[in-house]
Order: sequence, then structure tokens, then C-alpha cells
Amino acid sequence: MYRSNPDGGPDVKKRRKSMREQIGNLSRRELLKLFGISVGASLAGEAAWPQKIQAQSRKVTPRKTARNVLFIQNCGAMSPAECLDFKETRFTAKDLDIQTVNSDFRLSKTIFPNYEKWAPRASLVRSFYENSLVHASAQYHTQAGRALNAAILREIPAFGSVIASELESERRSSDTFPAFISVDLWNARCPQIGSGMLHPRFAGLDLNTASVFDAFGAGEDDSAAKNSALSERWEVLNRMSEVSPSGGIGGKASEYKAHYEYAYKILTDSRFKKVLSLSDQDKARYGVPKDRGTCKIGLAMLIARNLLAADAGARFIWVANTYNGGNGPADNHDQLYGRGALAPKGAQLSIYESGPRLDAAFSSLIEDLSKMPGKESGKTLLDETMVCMIHEFGRNPEMNSNGGRDHWGPCFANLFMGGGVKPGRVIGKTDGYKVTDVGWQFKQQPMMDHVVSTIYSVLGIDWSKKIVDTPSGRAYEYQQTAPLGGPAFIPLTSIEELFA
Repeated sequence: MYRSNPDGGPDVKKRRKSMREQIGNLSRRELLKLFGISVGASLAGEAAWPQKIQAQSRKVTPRKTARNVLFIQNCGAMSPAECLDFKETRFTAKDLDIQTVNSDFRLSKTIFPNYEKWAPRASLVRSFYENSLVHASAQYHTQAGRALNAAILREIPAFGSVIASELESERRSSDTFPAFISVDLWNARCPQIGSGMLHPRFAGLDLNTASVFDAFGAGEDDSAAKNSALSERWEVLNRMSEVSPSGGIGGKASEYKAHYEYAYKILTDSRFKKVLSLSDQDKARYGVPKDRGTCKIGLAMLIARNLLAADAGARFIWVANTYNGGNGPADNHDQLYGRGALAPKGAQLSIYESGPRLDAAFSSLIEDLSKMPGKESGKTLLDETMVCMIHEFGRNPEMNSNGGRDHWGPCFANLFMGGGVKPGRVIGKTDGYKVTDVGWQFKQQPMMDHVVSTIYSVLGIDWSKKIVDTPSGRAYEYQQTAPLGGPAFIPLTSIEELFA
């Protein structure tokens, strides 16, 4: 642990006193935010945390083909027609340099210059359906694994919290990192939804790439001034438990104890500092210097890589591609192909920028994971990690009058690889407007609910389970089949075709 010099000069002592005076004015969330870390909320008090979990089906046999899952949320919904379900129409730009990955998969080398590093390893599901066409509720669906239901909103956990709860029995004494860690989810249209009715320790920690390096990325040769500032932050963190339970956002301090303990354990673990130790060469490979966003996707993916390599307990890692916030960089309602003076500004990027920005980070990540040793002898981290690139919905195949594509729910594509996924699968076919072949054994289209069931399966979790003793009295099913706010029926299944 870092400590301040007790013999510091008057300026140091004055600054330290000022820092202490500010502690009483900060809420618990603000204290964690100071460190580039935030946590999701928890609804239930200790007496109400669910205990009764039952299986609904004896037919479910989880695959357990992955030790880890890396979930990449491509916020804003990148246009399938230019990307994962390429369709050449009268609207298509002429400079996309289309390449063939396999007979059912073509990609633009202009948009994805390094596609050869990841595309041949990938499998696609193109027949997804999304009921909600509003970013906030669709991103909620992505994070909760179920459609938004306002009546029980506060008790529903993020599915990452369910994973953390299920993997709790597999944790080792050396695991100081929480099982569920996200990066830059704070900047999404739907930020962390928290652990809901589950124990607060399953809420997950969210790392902010805009501030976490400044707070805890100090090297051994950094200046004394920076180390002094770092030690003050350590002191604040160490004193969090002294914050008045009646202050800040309210609630009992005991409900937040788990957050304090996790934060403190992580930040005093030398492996966490190593996670944040990034070389200039790696930053360049991942496209960090060229990224103008508040949140840099290259930094987020480097953190994800290092979290997996650390093997310190983090097994479900969520990376949100948020750029400058809002709905996300791919929310291209106008100027999808805009360049120069016509290029989108603010929270959006044209496809000529958003694609290469994502590709630089993603291709380097997959390349690194495919070379880094896994936990099991003879396997790589990619072999042991299922990687998902997920969108909240699709984009209209028709170009609007502003040169952009609007929201589209009838069909869109998501990408999967590693962790037992067979490369080269393309599940489902579309004509751009609708699904012409669902590509799996059910007549219904797959949904985000099935992505979650598939993630549960590869981690060895029975997705047919349900929690009976919820605060509302309404059973919480790990995967719903008849949800409020969604279709009349959703098949209870994972996407087995990814592994066939």
C-alpha cells in the first residue's frame, strides 16, 4: 500500500487536509468514481437476498467449453448492410473493397482493414430479432438478457451478476478481482443496471478508461508529485467505511461493504497495476493514439486482455464501445458515409471511422488472445474464452434522406468466436429486410435472451434455472420463455448451432 510522507511540506499537508474535508461531502458512488470505478446498484437488503434456486428442466446440459467470456457491446448498432451481413444495393458506397471470408461471409477491407486476423475465426448469427427499437431499452435487454419490464425493474440483475453468483463456488483464495468486470459501461445509453435482488458483491465493477489510468497507473519511476496524489487517493479509499451511512445516496452501509472490499482488494493487488501497465507499442497496435473519443476502445480491449491474462478471478468481462457517450458511435441516422465536412460530429462516427477504429482494437485483441497461453496446457486464452460482439438491434436497409440508416428490429447480425465456437458458421439468412431462413431448429428467431443462455452454457451454468423467492414474489427465470414486454414465446435454448 502506498502511504504519504508524514514529513511532507506545508503544501502537501494542506492538500491532504483538503482531501479529508471533502470525504464527508462525497456519496459512496462518488468515492468509487474518484478511482475510475463505479458499481451497480442493489435492491435487496441482506434479509431479502434470494436463497431458493431451482432447475426448470432436466434436459439442459451446459456445454462448459469456456472458462471466460468477453462480451463486446458495439453501442449504437453498427449497420449490418455494410458490416456483418453485407448487402450491395443502390445505396452502397463504391470504395468498400469487398473481400470474401467464406462463401456466406463477405467483408469490407476499407471498413475492417485487419479483417484477416479475426474474420476466419468467427461465426455469425444473422437472424436475430429485437422487439424494442429505442437504444435505452434495447441496451437494457442486452444487459439484463430480457425485455424491459418496469413493474419489476429494480429487482432484475444484470446477467453478468447472475454469472458472478453462479461462479462464486469456483473462486480461489487468490481471486481478488470480481468475477464480473465491465469497462466503460458507465458511458452507455443504458449504464450498469446492477445486481438487482442479488447480493451487492455480484454487481460488478466498471472501469472508466478516461480516469482509471490517471488514478492508479503510476509507474515506479513516476514523479513524487504523482505518487503523492496517488497515496491520497489510497487514503480516501481506505477510509470509505467511515462515510456516514446516512449520507450520499442513502441505504445501509452494510449493503455497500462488498463494493468497498472488492475495490480495496483490487487496488492493493499488484496484478491490478499490471493490468493498467500498457506499452506505447501496444497502444499503437490497438489504435489508441488515433482515437478521439472520451472512452477509447483500444484501451478498453487492452484492459480486457490483461484482465484475462492476470487470472485473478475476472471471468466475465464486458467491454462497451461507447466513444463519446450518447447512443454510441454507430448510431448513424445521418451521414453513414460522411467524410470531411460531412462527417458526423459529437457522439457518432461515420462507417469510415467507426469501422477501422473498432477493427484496430478487435483484431489486435484476437491476435493476442490466440497467442497467449490459457490455463489448460496446450490451449490459448482464445480457446478458453468465448468472445461475443453484440448489437442492440439492426439498421434499416433503406437509406434515409439524411444519408443514414434508422433502427431496424426484424433482422440483424452478431458475432461469436472462441470458447468452443466452431469458426466459419453463418446461421440464418436475410434479404436485408427480413429473415429468409432462421438457421436453427426453431421457427422463432433467436434473440438476446438466447445469447445469454449460450453464454451460461459455455460457462457450465444451467440456463433453465429460476429464483423462486424474489422480492416481488414473481419467479426470476434465467431465460424467460413468455416475457412481458417481449414476444409471446421464446424457445428455452442456447444457440447450439454455433458449436455443431
